Amino acid sequence: MGNYFESAKSFFATKGFKRTFKIVGFFFLGLFALILVGAIGLRIYFERNKTEIVSKINAQINENILGEAKIGDIGYKFLIGFPNFTVVLKDVELKDSLIAVHKRPVLKAGEIEVRLNVLKLLRKEVSIHKIVINDATIDLFKDINGVSNSNIFKPKKNKPKKESNTTTSIDEVVLKNVNFISENQKGRKLFSFQIESLKTKIEYTDQGWKTDVRIKTFAKSLAFNTKHGSFVKEKAIVGKLAVDFSNAQEKISVVTEDLEIGDDLFDITAHFNIGKGNSLFDIDIRTKIKWSNAYNLLSNNISSKLNKFDLGKQLQVSCVIKGDMSVAGDPEIVVNAVIKDDQLKTSYGEVENCSFNGKFTNNYVKGPGCNDANSAVIITNFKGDFREIPISIPSAIINNLEKPVATGKFNSEYEVVKLNNTISEDLMKFSEGTAKVNLDFKVDIVNLKLNKPHFTGNIDIKNASFYFKPKNINFQKTDIVLHFTEKALLIEKIKYQNKVNTVLMEGKVDNFLNLYYDAPEKMTVNWKIYSPYLDIRQTVAVLSYHDKSAPEKTKSKNHSSGQLQQVFSKSKVTLDLLVDKMAFNKMVGNKFKVNILLSNSGLYVRNGSMQGSTGSSISFDAQLVPKNELALFKSNIKVSDGEISRFLASFNNFGVKSFKPNDIKGKLSFNASLSGVLNAKRDLVKSSLAGNFNFQIKNGALVNFGPIQKIGKVAFSNRDVSNIAFSDLYGITTVKGDVITVKEFKITSNVLNLDAKGTYSLSHTGTNLGVRIPLRNPKDDYKITDAKAREAARYKGIVVNLLVVDGKNGETKIKLGKVSEEASQEKQTTKKK
Repeated sequence: MGNYFESAKSFFATKGFKRTFKIVGFFFLGLFALILVGAIGLRIYFERNKTEIVSKINAQINENILGEAKIGDIGYKFLIGFPNFTVVLKDVELKDSLIAVHKRPVLKAGEIEVRLNVLKLLRKEVSIHKIVINDATIDLFKDINGVSNSNIFKPKKNKPKKESNTTTSIDEVVLKNVNFISENQKGRKLFSFQIESLKTKIEYTDQGWKTDVRIKTFAKSLAFNTKHGSFVKEKAIVGKLAVDFSNAQEKISVVTEDLEIGDDLFDITAHFNIGKGNSLFDIDIRTKIKWSNAYNLLSNNISSKLNKFDLGKQLQVSCVIKGDMSVAGDPEIVVNAVIKDDQLKTSYGEVENCSFNGKFTNNYVKGPGCNDANSAVIITNFKGDFREIPISIPSAIINNLEKPVATGKFNSEYEVVKLNNTISEDLMKFSEGTAKVNLDFKVDIVNLKLNKPHFTGNIDIKNASFYFKPKNINFQKTDIVLHFTEKALLIEKIKYQNKVNTVLMEGKVDNFLNLYYDAPEKMTVNWKIYSPYLDIRQTVAVLSYHDKSAPEKTKSKNHSSGQLQQVFSKSKVTLDLLVDKMAFNKMVGNKFKVNILLSNSGLYVRNGSMQGSTGSSISFDAQLVPKNELALFKSNIKVSDGEISRFLASFNNFGVKSFKPNDIKGKLSFNASLSGVLNAKRDLVKSSLAGNFNFQIKNGALVNFGPIQKIGKVAFSNRDVSNIAFSDLYGITTVKGDVITVKEFKITSNVLNLDAKGTYSLSHTGTNLGVRIPLRNPKDDYKITDAKAREAARYKGIVVNLLVVDGKNGETKIKLGKVSEEASQEKQTTKKK
């Protein structure tokens, strides 16, 4: 190593190296001197020829424009761009000939550097090597009437022009702090960019020119229709663009990869026609971007609808924009997006594991043009889980963004327990079962929310167990088929079991889809119900039950659940009921038929009929109106040839303790018009009963009938009254509370005849019942065939007047006497005689 340094030192000390170093030094000093002299020469040349240079520049500009160019000052920058000649134009303003009309100059620049080729300049050629524009505004404008400042350039003439003494070409353009504006009020277009820097070197070819543009700018507006707002608004744009111009096609093509717009990268291909009468353009944009970033790049008429949704992951998006720069209105926009395994957030909740293909177009039907009314969002292969319920939408279209309507198909299959996440517990709660949904839907979208969905198709529910709170019903292992048509909702195959009751139901709701939303109080659910066996007391308890608890607002899962509750609350229900065997207390009947109307105001029974187990027939109508825990009822009942003992037993003998139901036999027929109150257990509140009760018993018998036996001990001690057969027993009575007013009561038998009139108290306070008993023995009266003669013979002889009053321990006692009203009338009659 030491020998190497010694050799180098010896070399640098030689005369040859010193002489060579001196020559090189003189060369660089000479070169610097030459540059300095050249620069000074150029400066001297510029100063001496400044007027001519400015004149040539103005001539070159004014030769090609219709208007006026103003240059505030002109200078020269020393050594900048050497050996080219750098001219600095300051306070430059370019106006067209119509500046007085629109007041918008095409160009206002604080400073423009123009670098001229020196050698060509000496040959009287203006070759612009580079233009640098600083602190400028470029404004291309067309007003609503079509007046434009961009017509500043003179049109080319068809006739050959004289050769100019100067030629012009530009090799490089640089923009710094330039505000570019292109506004077309007639076409409703506004493009505005604040360019921080733009650099481009132009390569000229026989076919045209091409260049790479490096740009850093801020997009203020990219509005293809100012009425709808701007794309890419208030976003920074940074990147490199490959630009190509074709002379033959008169078209500019732009290609860029990884162009930064905001926080995302874009691949863009664009074409712009600039030929006369042809201003068509197309832009193809592709990116991978988050949903929120994507809709923020779109115009307000689109983003205002998309910003109601959100997705967590980036999505693959392509956007194609086609239009005409000279035509008013929107360009054609087609956006395609692919979403995979993402979370979709909506105003109704989140859809997990969401995947679908989405497409937007504003030219859905060819012909009507590109506008909101002709826009559509097309969704295919949508899958996801909404509140744990899997949903599938093979295809859906949201058409007409002015008045959006969504149509499509909806499929799902799930455990019904998952509906508890959607439906309020104040309505129903599921515990088991499955559901399969296949629906076609059509729904208006108002403020980006579903409004009044209409469905056609089927919902098939199997083995469902759930609690229906408004009626306090527990359904067990129930199958339900809901069939939606345009005209009605058909409800099929419902099986309901409750204790001993088994009910099979089918229903229909006419005009369901319209009334559901607009007038639920006008909706009527028509049920056809069949049951092999039905306990009426249990059924009445279910039908008349109304849940009184006010649902907590926090429990409401969504608007749909609340709407469903409102429909159940306000709608009417009619029941056409057919029962093979019916039981009420101890009364049993067959072939029970009735029509029942259930509304918010109560329960109404019409055209009821039943065949008794002993050959009797019953017809009836009634109404039941809930009031707090009670139920108010009115009824009309007609019974023909019923077994009296069974009838009395069914109603607990109406509270009468003086005899038992089995003490009276015979075929009962009656007409009753009664009203009253049922308690919370739906038993009769006896004190509330009111109305009329007219009855007749034929071919009957009184067996050990307590009241008659008491009378027999007083009046007929020598007759057997333990078994009285009678051909006719009838009564006309009214009921008010616990008081029965007997207007007329007659027994015609083989042992005795009896008439009664007065009042009988079920509460054993106020009984005042007058009884008239002829003492003659009527055992042979049946031989008198004439009815009038038989009636006259009835009262021959002595007639005993007895009075039935209240006794001890709920019993009655009998004494001689008349009802006070009858006694008073009899005294008056005697006095008159």
